[in-house]
Order: sequence, then structure tokens, then C-alpha cells
Amino acid sequence: MAATLDRTTTTDTPAAESLLITADDHLADTLTAIAAAANHPLHRVHHPLDAEHRWQQAPMVLIGPDLAPECIALDLPTRDHLVLCTTITWLGADTADTSLLWPMAIQVGATGVIALPDARDWLIDQLTRTARGTEPAPVIATVAGHGGAGASTLALAAATGTARTDRTTVLIDLDHTGGGADTAAGLGSRPGWRWPSLAHAPGLLEPARLLAGLPRRGGLHLVGPDPRNPTEVDPDTFDQVLRAARLAADLVVVDLPRGRTDAAVRAAAAARSIAIVLGPGPRSREAARAVTAAYGLHNPNLGTVLRGGTGRPAPAERSEPPVRGAIPTDRRLPALLRQGRFPRGRLGRDLTDLTAALVRPRLRGEAAAERTGASR
Repeated sequence: MAATLDRTTTTDTPAAESLLITADDHLADTLTAIAAAANHPLHRVHHPLDAEHRWQQAPMVLIGPDLAPECIALDLPTRDHLVLCTTITWLGADTADTSLLWPMAIQVGATGVIALPDARDWLIDQLTRTARGTEPAPVIATVAGHGGAGASTLALAAATGTARTDRTTVLIDLDHTGGGADTAAGLGSRPGWRWPSLAHAPGLLEPARLLAGLPRRGGLHLVGPDPRNPTEVDPDTFDQVLRAARLAADLVVVDLPRGRTDAAVRAAAAARSIAIVLGPGPRSREAARAVTAAYGLHNPNLGTVLRGGTGRPAPAERSEPPVRGAIPTDRRLPALLRQGRFPRGRLGRDLTDLTAALVRPRLRGEAAAERTGASR
């Protein structure tokens, strides 16, 4: 059941105050509005002397260029999350040139230099993350190498398995050729936002508001299509949802379509790894070549997952993505997932191990080394 996006949904508890040091009222008004969008209060002072007792305790410190020289003269202690902020108007004609600020930034010990309003979204992310003390959640993705491979089931299983360990998980369904992740999870009748509602959301989507508005079961939250209003996901809408999901959750799982879309390209680029799910036999590998080529342009960390095979999976050819694992066929799995249950025994262990392998950060060139080693 779709729902209209309610902008009055409860948000996070307000964070500890960050510190704003500027006598520039226009800059202060701009930064205060941005901090309010991140649900992050600012304490403004008009002179660095008034900032000394808050300097080390504030989650983040924002300095205007008008008072940066005074901050330098005070020789305040070095700290993290210190940003020198200005506006495009202050910079003048060259809106891309912040070079005149860098000498001040280096002397004051700033960790970043930004110009507003261009850096608005970046600053909102920083304020949100700093208040929470967290980094954005990792993203993993699944895609079917061919029809009926079971990528959507694998995505739901990975998300369900993670959520049952008391970790907040968001499953994002971009594969509109299937029946919908919420239906597969047994949540099709639950009220909540689907893609059409999210596409019409005004302003920046706050992380807590996203979680509160989605269909959910325990720690599993779903973003999927509305079967009564099937539309392709706008890539900018996807970016908003992914940003909020990564700030609110511990893991984001994306189910990609075989046919590449603009939103799917952005999801692929953001993913830590992509699992291409295949059935048994060489014909499945052949059928998956187009999918592999399409998503390999946007993420080098592709790996195959074999469904329905028996015994140890055969190694990948040199030109193919490495094999991440094999999942035995179990006809009970879809029914278990619809009930919010996770399989026990070997299947449960295999799914848990596979999810951990997909989440694990991969070093530069590791995939190539795996292919080379497998082909020897």
C-alpha cells in the first residue's frame, strides 16, 4: 500500500551544538539554515575569544573567512571536523576558485574549505555524520545474470539475515521486472512510502524520516515500486534515498535490474561489491556476459554467485568475475523470507558468509588477482 510522504514524521533527537565563528550575518543565516536541515544545532559566536571554551567539545567547527585571521592569531588547538566556509558571493566572479582561502585554511588547521550554496549537500552530510559519529553504511548490490537466477531472493536473504542481528538494514528494489521486494518479504500490504511518493518529496530527505516512512519488519526497511503506479526511478530521487539510507542504516542492499538504468548505474558505482547471480552450467555464464559488461563499466568489484549448483563451484575464467560462492537450491527459502524468517543450517551459514564477503572492503586490484589465481 502506497502512502503520501508526510513531512511531519518524527526526526532524530537534536545533536550537541556545533560551533559557528563568524561576524558575517549573511553567512551565519546560510549556515544556520543548512544545519537546521540536518537537525544539527549551531552555537554562533561573533569573536574567536568567545569560542575557546567550546572549541574542543563541539562536534564540528565552522569558521567564516572574516574571522579566520583572528582564530589563527589565538593559536587554537588542532582538532578534527574544522571547516572554513564562505559563499559564492564572497568569492566573486570565479565560483570554482577557493584558492585564496587555502593559506588561511592551512594556518587555522581546517580539514576542509567549502563555498556555499554549491557545497550545501556535502555540508549537510558532514553535519549529520559528525553528530552521529558514524560513517555511511556500506552498499552491496545483486543482479541476475539471466532470467530466473534468483538475485532478488539473494538480496532479500542478505538484508533479512543482517537485520536479524539487530543491525538496521535498508533493501532498495530497482528491479521492476520482479514482483517487488515488499511482496517477497510479505510486506506488500504494509503502509509506507514507495518510489512514486519518494519522487515527489520536497527538499532533502532526512535519514530518520526515511526509516520512519518505509514498510518495515524489525530492522529491515524496504524501498520498492508501487505496483499501481510503476515508473522508472529517477536517478536524483535514488541519490536522495541512498544518501539518507546510508546515514540511517548499518547496511544497504540494492537489487539491480538486468537492463541498466540511470539509477542503477549510480547504485552500481556506490556499491562496495556487486553479486551477479547465475544458475548452474556454462549457458548461464554465457547469458550473463552482457550484464557483466554493462555493470563492469561502473564498478570493478563484480563477483558471481552460483545458484543451484552442487559441490564446490568451478573457478571463473580469466576474463570473468571471480566466484564469490555458491548457494544450494532450497524451495523453502522464498516462503521463509515472506514470513521474516532466516534459514538455519548450511543454507543459513552460506548466506551469512556470502553477505560478509560482499560487504568486506576489497583492495585495489584484488579482483584481478583473484581471476588470475583462479585460472592457473
